[in-house]
Amino acid sequence: MKTLGDDLTSLLSDAQDNVLIVAPFIRSEAFSRLLNSIPVDIETTVVTRWRLADLLAGTSDLGIYDLAKSRAIPLYLRYDLHAKFFAADNMCLIGSANVTLTALGWKTPTNLELLIPVARSTDHIVKFEETLLTGAVRATEEQRNRLEALLEKLHKLPSVMPETDMQVLSPNWVPLTRNPEELYLMYRGNDDINRSAQQAMQNDLTQIGVIPGMDEEGFRAWVAATIMQTPLVSQVIQLINNEGQVTEDMLRNLLTKIGVNVEQHKPRNVLETLERWLTYFLPTQYQTTQDSIKLIKAKKI
Repeated sequence: MKTLGDDLTSLLSDAQDNVLIVAPFIRSEAFSRLLNSIPVDIETTVVTRWRLADLLAGTSDLGIYDLAKSRAIPLYLRYDLHAKFFAADNMCLIGSANVTLTALGWKTPTNLELLIPVARSTDHIVKFEETLLTGAVRATEEQRNRLEALLEKLHKLPSVMPETDMQVLSPNWVPLTRNPEELYLMYRGNDDINRSAQQAMQNDLTQIGVIPGMDEEGFRAWVAATIMQTPLVSQVIQLINNEGQVTEDMLRNLLTKIGVNVEQHKPRNVLETLERWLTYFLPTQYQTTQDSIKLIKAKKI
């Protein structure tokens, strides 16, 4: 009996120019089968999401990074991704199926799923693709390794399984908490914190979505692994790697690019707050200079 996976691999194997694979849940076993169906010289892009809750639940796995890397395929991450979309040249399949063996009908019991063929030139499809990579970040080996280390720690904790939709991190998230060292106190329910700062802290904690019961080390690791997947932090890190620093003007351009209102979130304030977050949550990588509107990459000793 023909499966959805068979329909999908047939579409991908006929590609003459490019392939786009988009799904929030991608498991290595199914992903490998899709990659094997794509001719090696075809330009391929993959977009998924790596929410810690998903990874803990096993609906996705980090091994897809290695599979993509082995084929020099760029892998992008979007926290708000929910679409299941597969395109090859001028045709695509859209519907409900993630890239898992059960969703694609390659393992029993199978899920009841749907993938419908649609012309890629359809207005809604064109608009979707135009928006897709806005707010997505390129997955890196450092992100993968941080997540892997954190997952190993989390699997040793008493069974606390978060809802996979509990993290609501927005693509245009900017940190509001001016003193990130106080976030853990707020997380633990300590109300001995300036009341005027509590709303900003609660907003950041809600979006970052740390599961209950974490010790401080685990909490900081969760926050670090999560914020590195935001467009703001990932692109700031990229600028630092490329330019050696981030200035206020550079940040203003970046904020505008990712859809942040720079009248509401003043670039100088955001940059000063980012300095504190990166210095606190990624202390082995970044340090501040005496000039409070610059970030530089710390020298590794």
